Amino acid sequence: MQRTLEHPLARLRQWIEEERSEGVSFPHGAVLGTLGLDGVPRTRMLGTYLCEDGAPKFYTSPSSTKVTEIHKHRQASLTFGFQRSLRSVTIEGTLTALGTQELEVGWQEFDEDFRRHYLVFGPTSGSPIESLERLRAERDLLSPGAEAKRPESFIGFRFGEIHRVIFYAVMAHDFAECEEYRPKNDGSWTKVLRVP
Repeated sequence: MQRTLEHPLARLRQWIEEERSEGVSFPHGAVLGTLGLDGVPRTRMLGTYLCEDGAPKFYTSPSSTKVTEIHKHRQASLTFGFQRSLRSVTIEGTLTALGTQELEVGWQEFDEDFRRHYLVFGPTSGSPIESLERLRAERDLLSPGAEAKRPESFIGFRFGEIHRVIFYAVMAHDFAECEEYRPKNDGSWTKVLRVP
């Protein structure tokens, strides 16, 4: 049975907050899936944040493998696994780069400690390294206040277009509930309940 409803990402925000209130320290962690340049699917865990419209976004470095993959294939999926409540949310869509203003705001929202560490690892994220000692030495040489300015290596993406959202919830002594949402041309959404 299909029916038209409001934007489903309000529920994603609610589920993240419910996990946070239950003491989960990383409720905004999700698995990003992209298509590798060799055609092999790639996944990785990352921290996500929600735009004002509810669309997920994340920050990364230009040297990251996922950035090369995103530039070639903008289609991606993102799955939140909420272990405390035995629920998940999967989003499929097209990624777009974050603008300069959004990056500036995002940079300032991170605490000073993270920003100082990012100044060291961000430009070469994903590169081979023999030990963390070199990174620690570079961090310790940073001048006070260096973290105030956003580096060019701090970039990000958001789901600019969402094609499908799936909510999955394990029910005690019952069938799991699987709901699929798809956008309509008029900005509303259709919902289909699927066999789990």
